[in-house]
Amino acid sequence: MDRPPWPQSAGRASDRTERRLLLVLLGVVLLAALPAGLLGARTYGQEREQMRTEQATRHPATATLLADVPPRTAGPNGSAGRPARVEASWQGPDGRAVTGEVTAARGAEAGDVVTVWLDRDGEVVTGPITPSVVITNAITLGFASWSGVILLCGTGFWLVRIRLDRRRAADWDEDWRRFDTRSTRS
Repeated sequence: MDRPPWPQSAGRASDRTERRLLLVLLGVVLLAALPAGLLGARTYGQEREQMRTEQATRHPATATLLADVPPRTAGPNGSAGRPARVEASWQGPDGRAVTGEVTAARGAEAGDVVTVWLDRDGEVVTGPITPSVVITNAITLGFASWSGVILLCGTGFWLVRIRLDRRRAADWDEDWRRFDTRSTRS
């Protein structure tokens, strides 16, 4: 049996390059999962500590609204609008009445009560972060960083593949031109 006129190899050089690149990039993606997981774990630890600090230094207080909050207005997506700032009074850490602005739902009226969070100095602050927020932030950061690596590797592979495909097309054109030249000589 005659041997074919082309060399019996493991494929074209461009195919071998593409396979090797794919294997390397898959390895990078798999290896990047560990640092992404460690980043998520570190974020979890930091935010958990922040949550504990906030829980220890902030406490809820009941504030009584001193004015009506502007009425609800339908937004473009059917929402009732954002909460508004309004004057209210509450009891400070030293037991004295404090007056200031708080955030309340639209449509609330003077005399309604809302919960506000106070720091040790009696200043209105946001409530402490919750365990679910800590977990969500850690998972999101870990997954987003790993997804970034996947995106970069995928984009790199795609760009190299475009270049290799162009090279393969040029090689095919050259082969067809040589074949055509040989068949017209017969």
